Amino acid sequence: MKRLLLFLLVILSVGSWGQALDPGLGQVPVPMTRLSGYVRSILDKHRRHIPAARAVDNAPSKHRLTAFVCTDVQHADSLWAAFDCKAYAQLGDISVVGIPMNRLEALSLHPAVRRIEASPSGRLAMDTTTAIVRALPLYAPSAIHPAFTGRDVVVGVMDVGFDLTHPNFYDATATHYRIGAFWDQLSKDTIGSPWPVGRDFRGYEAVRAQAHSYDGLKQTHGTHTLGIAAGSGYDSPYRGIAFESDICLVSNAVSDDIELIDSADIAKYTTAVDALGFKYIFDYADSLGKPCVASFSEGYPPYLDQEDSLFAAFLDKLSTPGHIIVASAGNESLAKTYLPKPQGKEEAGAFLNAGKKEAYYRIKANGKWGLRLLAYGDKSGSPTDMLEMASGDIPSDSVLTDMLRLGTDSCKVTLERYASAFDADTLYALSLRSDTLLSVMPIALVAEGEESRVEVFGTSTHAFKADDADSRWADAQSGHNIHAPACFPAVICVGATVHRLSFTNYEGVRKDYSRGYTSGRRSTYSSTGPTIAGLLKPDVTAPGNNVVSSYSSYYLEANPEARDISSDVAHFDFEGRTYAWNANTGTSMSAPVVAGVIALWLQARPSLTTQEVRQVLSRTCRHPEPSLEYPNHEYGYGEIDAYAGLLDVLGVDKIEGVSSHHPRKLRLACQGRQLKIVAGERLSAPLQLKVYSLSGQLLSTYRVEPGTATELSVSLPEMPAGLYVVQVESRDSNLCGSQIINLREK
Repeated sequence: MKRLLLFLLVILSVGSWGQALDPGLGQVPVPMTRLSGYVRSILDKHRRHIPAARAVDNAPSKHRLTAFVCTDVQHADSLWAAFDCKAYAQLGDISVVGIPMNRLEALSLHPAVRRIEASPSGRLAMDTTTAIVRALPLYAPSAIHPAFTGRDVVVGVMDVGFDLTHPNFYDATATHYRIGAFWDQLSKDTIGSPWPVGRDFRGYEAVRAQAHSYDGLKQTHGTHTLGIAAGSGYDSPYRGIAFESDICLVSNAVSDDIELIDSADIAKYTTAVDALGFKYIFDYADSLGKPCVASFSEGYPPYLDQEDSLFAAFLDKLSTPGHIIVASAGNESLAKTYLPKPQGKEEAGAFLNAGKKEAYYRIKANGKWGLRLLAYGDKSGSPTDMLEMASGDIPSDSVLTDMLRLGTDSCKVTLERYASAFDADTLYALSLRSDTLLSVMPIALVAEGEESRVEVFGTSTHAFKADDADSRWADAQSGHNIHAPACFPAVICVGATVHRLSFTNYEGVRKDYSRGYTSGRRSTYSSTGPTIAGLLKPDVTAPGNNVVSSYSSYYLEANPEARDISSDVAHFDFEGRTYAWNANTGTSMSAPVVAGVIALWLQARPSLTTQEVRQVLSRTCRHPEPSLEYPNHEYGYGEIDAYAGLLDVLGVDKIEGVSSHHPRKLRLACQGRQLKIVAGERLSAPLQLKVYSLSGQLLSTYRVEPGTATELSVSLPEMPAGLYVVQVESRDSNLCGSQIINLREK
């Protein structure tokens, strides 16, 4: 049955947040398309807690929102002055601005303002890894100088829980400290800081003196991801990919850090501050005159993508030649998070899979449609209560609220409708709130309307499922769950593959994670596309299961009973502290693998663009499942191949006769003017070596006869210092392949 609507609030009515006025502008309501959903919610919360007299007061306010503002370029500076705003960055018509909460409504009414957006901060999403992605051929693991190690490239990591003292962030001898800049966004030392939150530190003395990020006693995620991308592997086999790169860090805030933030400052920690973090990393690299790749192993369910339009556009403007952003796809695919009702189908439904007292879903529709919520109190197959909402009952820019009875309890249901600012679809935000857990009673969500297309998007914590209470509602699927900002066009999105299925921890206990996984294939948790906006994602995959890297000594010290310490594979002492190597799993681990590989490519070609990186991936990635067509929404272009990608970047792949793979049982390197040949065992067949310039010119040919020695050398001709490619041919296929060598000055 359809009950009387209990509450219909038109947002533009008197007393709502859309009515605050700037002196001299007249009574003009705020267009809904100017404010993103999160900004509206922050503003609404502010108005409920601040008396009306103060809400329109022009006096400076300590309560500020950090947001993206799209405005006419010529009016930007005068706007910030008029509304007591502080601009932190401007790229074209998009600025990142600190806005006083008591001036936000008035600013949004100004005719020069097109859009104000922000979203809340996201959440957290090497011994064999370098071999799996074929990075070893790019550098020699001995005293022979490697060709590509990330030298003269900046690797930036924005994450949480950094141990700034870990020897993994020195060079391999632990004598040269590699972290050159560090912005701790949670730091309470903000006097004189130019940033909306925290402060930054430059140089060895200042960075090293911090010891750890402000959240370093409760977080360790960043210590691990940084080690994967750029760790030196100090006295261990767990070396990162770009182990000679320069390092720049940003310690941002995630949902788990909320207890460390003053309640008055919550609105300062938004995606706009994350955008400033990426800019900080690139600005630091520019100050050194070096290319840069930024790795981000966090994310959040995108706000129908359109809600994040300014964030996406800002990152697009940042992604210039030599500036590449890499982000993890997310770990959402174990849950069914997508409920589609195609046009032409009367109805589609699924049961809510939410174990908390609140649940949130986003809905996108292209016409009139209806929503039914059904509560099942028993196994009879008939609902004990039903709530119906029709799109025609909800005027644009309004909120509809009603109640669904859950036995003796009730659930408050809110459906907000607003027009998309970017396409013809209508967007809806559905929330359910109850005094008891929503999982106590099965609740089905059914979308209906044959003439319309309806898509309902959940998350891993607010997902869907089937239930025996009513077998009709089982239409939910996995997929369409790529996190932001990885879903944005300017970002290289990374999914995870499985390779290490088990390991032995530091206590000698074998940890087996083989159940449900197939080595070499996509990890079942790795988020898949398409994005909500329809883009093909992920772009690429990389190892993400049981990747071993550094862990924070401060986390280890403060949390000796933490469950994840059982995944430590080794403990060791350095300068009086105990440090750890730890095995961790997720697309959080695969993103820095790809970032590290891109750093090696940037060393070869510093001007690489994001689009050129995608083109390299399209030509060189391995295809873990040959039966699939590539690119696809599970693997993107496939699993990254560092060596094949390097050959492509250098143009060597175009030289006829040069292999795109490295010899499996042979290693080559320059030592002075000698070409050193290191075999795993004595040669059983002769070798033919051809040395080419990168332009494809054959410079010399050598024949090496079999013998008992496992290390041989030949003299190279007089050639200028630089990069060359050596092709090896033999009857033994394990000895065949090519390798880049780096000939240096005498």
